[in-house]
Amino acid sequence: MVDRKNIKYEKKVMMRIQKILFPNQQAFCVFPEKPIDLPQAISELQLENGRPVLVLIGGEIDKQQAAMTRRAIQTIARVVQALNAVIICGGTDMGVMDEIGQIRWQNLYTFPLIGVAPEDLVTWPGGPQSAKFLWWGKQRWQLESHYSHFILVPGSQFGDESPWIVDAATILSEGHRSVTILINGGEVSRKDIELSLKHNRQVIALSHTGRLADELSRQPSRSPLISVVPANNEQRITEAIQTALLVNKDISSSR
Repeated sequence: MVDRKNIKYEKKVMMRIQKILFPNQQAFCVFPEKPIDLPQAISELQLENGRPVLVLIGGEIDKQQAAMTRRAIQTIARVVQALNAVIICGGTDMGVMDEIGQIRWQNLYTFPLIGVAPEDLVTWPGGPQSAKFLWWGKQRWQLESHYSHFILVPGSQFGDESPWIVDAATILSEGHRSVTILINGGEVSRKDIELSLKHNRQVIALSHTGRLADELSRQPSRSPLISVVPANNEQRITEAIQTALLVNKDISSSR
């Protein structure tokens, strides 16, 4: 007779996993239901822990600063590629989130680009069309088609994904450093920053990109974890990311 008292069981959640087929590529997607499921979700995506992580936050791209903002995002992507790092972003096809996906694809970069978003607010080719959870209208946001991975989480409004983004960055950067970069941004980005600071994660705000980033640049007193870098200074952006991630590497050699 088996003594069940001495048997240890490992409970593994049956997690939804899906391959999303975009026109130009495919992406892997997981649907964790609880924060405790996040390490398994990352494992299911076959993402290894132990790499520098850059959390890219922000929404719209200010029309007057669009060219400069796009050049700044190009610099960020180039540095991340050279450092074999990971980018975590919101994942929808708007603003900063769309731009980083486009740049990754256009330059044939291979760094993992992970989109984290509330499942009920987004869609994808062959994905859900119901809009019963949406307060702004009848259309879900499309996922950006050039991300390599997605983690779609419970939530009824944008910002519900913020704790998941912060925790994913902590898990993936095990043994390394991580940094948050703000471009433009509104109230959701403000929440992202608060959570980053709570986790002692440095925040770099790119000034001259509008809204929250410019607001932070004008504050005489702010958290010592927040630094401001001009969006039009490629060298300073590069150096700020290197310093935050504690990496001493000549990025110019990879241009």
